[in-house]
Amino acid sequence: MAWPTGCLGFEAAAAVCPAAFQAYQKYYDIVSAFSNVNTREGLAELSQVIDGMEGLRDAIFSDIPKLMSALDLDDAHRFSIFYDFVFFISRENGQKNISVQRAVGAWRMVLNGRFRLLDRWCNFVEKYQRYNITEDVWQQLLAFSRCVNEDLEGYDPKGAWPVLVDDFVEHMHRIYNSCDCSSAMESQLNISNTFGGINPLPGSKRKCPTRLKPNEDVDLSDNFTRSVHLAPLKRLKESPVITKYGVWEYNAGTPLVHSPSDYCEDANLHNPRGCLQNSPSIVEDCLSKGFEGCISMKCSF
Repeated sequence: MAWPTGCLGFEAAAAVCPAAFQAYQKYYDIVSAFSNVNTREGLAELSQVIDGMEGLRDAIFSDIPKLMSALDLDDAHRFSIFYDFVFFISRENGQKNISVQRAVGAWRMVLNGRFRLLDRWCNFVEKYQRYNITEDVWQQLLAFSRCVNEDLEGYDPKGAWPVLVDDFVEHMHRIYNSCDCSSAMESQLNISNTFGGINPLPGSKRKCPTRLKPNEDVDLSDNFTRSVHLAPLKRLKESPVITKYGVWEYNAGTPLVHSPSDYCEDANLHNPRGCLQNSPSIVEDCLSKGFEGCISMKCSF
């Protein structure tokens, strides 16, 4: 046997899984041109020998993890040969291709820790692939795992990738774009929560005004929303005086007071959500006058 120099652990592999080790040894000699037979003919003969013993192919397939742990597969070329051997041993009944279930099981064994998108790839193949896995797809996936990062950087859409690989990349792009949109929406919600309890989303409710305690001071320099909510709660000590223009006004300079009775008097001016029930024309008139109109709350008879 012309076993490669530096391939450590073959004695342990021969002791732990002799059938799998012998099959891999013969396969390695054939594909590495260490034997005098043609590669295709040699592999066909080896396949017939394995299939000639009932249950041998399944037993070798089950011992692949043991064989991997015993062999030195750090070299990229050596691992590529072992990777192709796994496809060779995964064939059933002399078929050229392997079933999806068989391929997924083999990928999970041989590419574990070597392909960051392994789980997503296997889940994608199990869900969407309806046909058997060809040898070309099997070999191209190893190249894909080596040159394409987890964020799909390094993927060349103009490259000669199998259709299944191209479909997987499009599937991953849809997932990543969906995650980006979700993150953008979450950021938008976080920004909207900084506006004093007002939720700008459609159908949302305005924040109801807080009931003030007796003699509690109110900061009139607050934002516009707080001014609109709290303006009806401000009352003057002295009685209002009617002017010649028929408008009720309060004496200037009189301090503001707040009491439960004042709040009850304003209950008729507000609905349960704290919005004014005045007519649209009066509300527009108050808004047009700015903060001064909102605080004074002049009402025409």
